[in-house]
Amino acid sequence: MSGRETTERALAVHRLLNAQLPVPAEPLPMARHIPLPDVHPPKAGLVATLARRHSSYSFSDDPLALSVLSALLRFSMGVQRFVPAYGVEQYPLSMAPSAGGLDILRAYAVVRRVEGLDHGVYRYEPTSHALVQLTDTDPGPGLERAYLQEEFVWQPAASVAITARLDVAFDKYPLRHYRTLHVDSGVAVQNLYLVATALGLAGCAVAGFDDAAVGTLLGLAENEIPTMLFATGHPA
Repeated sequence: MSGRETTERALAVHRLLNAQLPVPAEPLPMARHIPLPDVHPPKAGLVATLARRHSSYSFSDDPLALSVLSALLRFSMGVQRFVPAYGVEQYPLSMAPSAGGLDILRAYAVVRRVEGLDHGVYRYEPTSHALVQLTDTDPGPGLERAYLQEEFVWQPAASVAITARLDVAFDKYPLRHYRTLHVDSGVAVQNLYLVATALGLAGCAVAGFDDAAVGTLLGLAENEIPTMLFATGHPA
């Protein structure tokens, strides 16, 4: 079975589980490249960070510094190292490991209050450690349609959306990998929790969202599915 056929079968499973027919998302109009500042790793011990890590449901109105968002993305889903693989000398491996080291997961920053950034939707590019701005409008109404819990719409300074690229996954693996890519996403979520905690941020992983609404908000192609949202900001 070809990767394309396996992708179609996985999409059929995904639609069945979500009780939704596909809603084609329009590509988002902008593509402004914004380099993120270089940052040092947060100085926090692993055990202390694990002991403090918890889900938060309330956030302050204070904006995030761009350097803080940069650190959150860099050390949770940025590049860990480069290795010879898949026919290239410098193949990037993520801080959030995935099966086969494949570039399956993507991260999007849905920004409402980050210093130095317009509110809008941004795609994170880990290899260049940069954001690609996709919109410059308030994402609040889109988040309101996406989140099933209202407290995550307006309070957090930003939400990180994790998605999985089915075409990349099923070019290598069989349909069973539909389960594994959600495990990969869970690893990324744990990274977000730990890095956010080490940075002194509040955060909460949210699985209660409308897939079609998230796809529209992020402008996802049909073969890219949302797997988790992570709301973050300063603690209340």
